[in-house]
Amino acid sequence: MLRKIATLTLFFAMSGAGAAGAAGQPAELPQVLGLVATKLPVPLDCADGSCTGFFSAFCLQEQRPKPSKGHVYDAAGEGDITMVVEKNDGSTAEFSAAGLLHFESTGAYTSVRISMDARRLVSLDAKSVSLSVPRRVSLLPRSEPAVAARPSAEDLDAATGDKRLLAERYFESGSPRADASAMLSRMINLLPADGYETKAVRDGTWGRAASPASLKTFSPEGLGEARQAYDRCRAYADQGYRMRLRGCLENSHDKLMKILNDKYWEGDAGF
Repeated sequence: MLRKIATLTLFFAMSGAGAAGAAGQPAELPQVLGLVATKLPVPLDCADGSCTGFFSAFCLQEQRPKPSKGHVYDAAGEGDITMVVEKNDGSTAEFSAAGLLHFESTGAYTSVRISMDARRLVSLDAKSVSLSVPRRVSLLPRSEPAVAARPSAEDLDAATGDKRLLAERYFESGSPRADASAMLSRMINLLPADGYETKAVRDGTWGRAASPASLKTFSPEGLGEARQAYDRCRAYADQGYRMRLRGCLENSHDKLMKILNDKYWEGDAGF
């Protein structure tokens, strides 16, 4: 009996040491992401010294873990994100946003939050600011939140190689799902990031998002799918369910993006 107890004690001690050793290993980095190009500039919400927006994304590395909420990313790839500033005098100016933006995961591979310091806009006499994302912008995960380390060859290939080019067929093709996701993203950015929306705000969200430019840019099928999601989510909020309109729209957006990402991983062009 004493021998058995000693054996068990040694087993658990070794198991504990193994667990501690595993815990001491650096955690695997999350997935490299691709940013979905925007057909129309996406307005940022400026409050408390920061301007922030919700942007669609997709996963380029199926086998890696998904990012946790708040994981910091750095832009990579060929495209340069443009900052579109509407000035108080009514004029519009465009600038490169390189080096001005902060990228954080929302806790899934389907979207990210992009923000910038609002103080950078003071000298521009800005009334509002939007971001225009071109094709082929990717996001590399940081190993340390405060420091942008040299990315691995594997991550660079995922961010800029053939698989990134292939993704355009799925996420930027103008398919009904892609257009519905883009329209949902526009509505999400019109709603407050925190707190519950008033009924007046909820009722007016579709009208604000469905501008003449939006109606011309997105396919009727995509607009119809987005409208169905909006009507459903607005009904939930109006009936007192414990879900904000924005949260419900984000869930609808994520479901569509996951379907597109599954098609991309499977290599199924018939999406």
